[in-house]
Amino acid sequence: MYEVRQCTHPDCRLRMPIDPAVHSGAYCPLCGLPMTRAAESFQHRGPENRCIHPKRQINVLLDNIRSAHNTGAIFRTADGVGAQHIYLCGITPNPAKHPALQKTALGAEHTLPWSAHLNALDLAKELHTRGYCILALETTPESQPLFSVDLSICSAQPLVLVVGNEQAGVDPGLLEIADLVLSVPMSGLKTSLNVAVTFGIAVYWLAFS
Repeated sequence: MYEVRQCTHPDCRLRMPIDPAVHSGAYCPLCGLPMTRAAESFQHRGPENRCIHPKRQINVLLDNIRSAHNTGAIFRTADGVGAQHIYLCGITPNPAKHPALQKTALGAEHTLPWSAHLNALDLAKELHTRGYCILALETTPESQPLFSVDLSICSAQPLVLVVGNEQAGVDPGLLEIADLVLSVPMSGLKTSLNVAVTFGIAVYWLAFS
């Protein structure tokens, strides 16, 4: 349960949430003056009846993600979207060996099935033969914009969304066998987004559009 505290100094008025079980929140961390309780205790919760279900079955293949924090964030988002399984390939951190992953996964590593694999291409080929539709998330001259892609070629097939290394991107071998290569449109000066952010945009659109 959290409380909102506000600094009493008229030139500061810092307003912030605190967990009373961890911090007293008695004094402002910026100016040192007393803080007052500005809102009742609260804890955000989701709806009791989750009536909105994903339209598509989605699995996730992480191809040599370096960061445990990115991997953990992807776990949490994948759990939120109702993903079926996460395949952790190459050097991608896994929950059994990288405790830092828990900081951003926030328990999703326990609720979402996962498995570790040394070779992403071998795994993708196996999944392809089992009827999975492989979607690679990567910016290439031939990639299709995510929000206008035609997913009819995948029809009723379960999807595998492939996300690649933060710097090198998706393995070229995976791009070659992918049924579709998708990219998130960029309108600003930058040409890419953080891998966990890109994954979140893509997986929610694929699941619910």
